[in-house]
Amino acid sequence: MAVCELQNNKLFGAAVVLEVCDGCPDSTPKEADWKALMAGTSKGLDYSPNTVTSDADDQGGFVEAIVTNADIALSFEGEVRINDKLDEYGFYKLERYFVTEISNKRQPSIWVRLMYGNNTFVGYMAITSLSWSGGSNDIVSASLEFKVAASQTVKITSVTTSNVTGD
Repeated sequence: MAVCELQNNKLFGAAVVLEVCDGCPDSTPKEADWKALMAGTSKGLDYSPNTVTSDADDQGGFVEAIVTNADIALSFEGEVRINDKLDEYGFYKLERYFVTEISNKRQPSIWVRLMYGNNTFVGYMAITSLSWSGGSNDIVSASLEFKVAASQTVKITSVTTSNVTGD
């Protein structure tokens, strides 16, 4: 292949990685504790605000809404290898953890971190959806959804050059 000065053939999406960390909601993970779970093909963050409305006409004739809370759902789809890499958390480790927690009648919750745009979302989340599918090759597609397990852990911060790696 010719090395061209102007070309658009680099792989896109390599920087979209969902990171997770074992732990409890009362102890924020250290930077070294985070492990890649999988590379993403699709991600979403839905705040789903819950509201109440007032029919009282004291501000100009429009019904007013008040946000009382939000039902955050983080969804993530990606591709995983049949054999987890040693430096990753591993999708299949997550699957075993999920089944073990449900079997023992505990909540399957884990720390989740997702960097997107100029923001980083971090929270202690319950695994509310977990599925995978694939053929006989070495890559399968996986889909996850997380909802807040401990509301005091939810944080959105600005990505800084100190917590961005690579080019």
